[in-house]
Amino acid sequence: MQGPLHLVADVGGTNCRLALATVTGVHTGTARRFRNDDYAGFAELARAYLADQPQVSAAAVAIAGPVGKGWGRLTNRDWHFDAAELAADLSLEAVYLLNDLEALGHAIAVLPPASLRYLSGTPIEDEPQSIVVGLGTGFNVSVAHGPSGVVFAAEMGHAALPQSVAAILRDALGDVDAFPTVEHVFSGRGLAHVHEARTGHRCKPEEVAEAEGGAETQTLMARALGALVREIAYLYLPENGIYFNGSLARTLLDDATADLVLAPLREDDSFHGRMARIPMYLLTDDASALHGCARCLALHP
Repeated sequence: MQGPLHLVADVGGTNCRLALATVTGVHTGTARRFRNDDYAGFAELARAYLADQPQVSAAAVAIAGPVGKGWGRLTNRDWHFDAAELAADLSLEAVYLLNDLEALGHAIAVLPPASLRYLSGTPIEDEPQSIVVGLGTGFNVSVAHGPSGVVFAAEMGHAALPQSVAAILRDALGDVDAFPTVEHVFSGRGLAHVHEARTGHRCKPEEVAEAEGGAETQTLMARALGALVREIAYLYLPENGIYFNGSLARTLLDDATADLVLAPLREDDSFHGRMARIPMYLLTDDASALHGCARCLALHP
């Protein structure tokens, strides 16, 4: 390996992925996955990984939760992160903390084509702006400006539902007071709650597809997501691409319901078809955030 070694980590609520990287990117043969339940905190987990690795000089840690200047916390686990404390604990020169969607915003600039599945639209060279839409345990977005390498963080999951989305849900459910924010709908938990509101039957998110009425729930969710995607396109003009990530994204963009998600934007003829040309992709590499962490470190030599 050439150049200083870095630690890159993608910390979810259930598992962590860690690997080594240099300025050339992630060294995929070093990637390992850990169960969070086996460790008291991230520092202990990182030490277990680094115990049989060469010395690293810095780390970038992507966190599935809110991140501020030098701090972060997981949304679905009582793990807190302090960059200065982690650097001291792991004997590193620097630790960079970023939201997991920020990491994906960095990743899309360096991911190989094999890590993406093309869905719709017409890719255009030299368009600078992209957006990553994450639908999994929670919901969030990040906006990436390719030429500068800047990725803008957001907390869209906590924003109110757009009227176009609320109208679709209201027609199907009657009352949408139980879904005040975007994340209350577009997350694994949201899928389960929408299904319960439709059918009266409670189940886990992963059980909805096989549950009675599950196909109809997924159809409703796909229609609602299509309306949300159109709103996102007008808000951010991501003409370099909309990139979907997460387990719920993979569920709603399968063969059965993908057209319902893509059609509202794909068939939009506004601005001489400009909106319909926005390319859309699905991220298929579970290690994508690690590549984004590596790029973040390369931008902070």
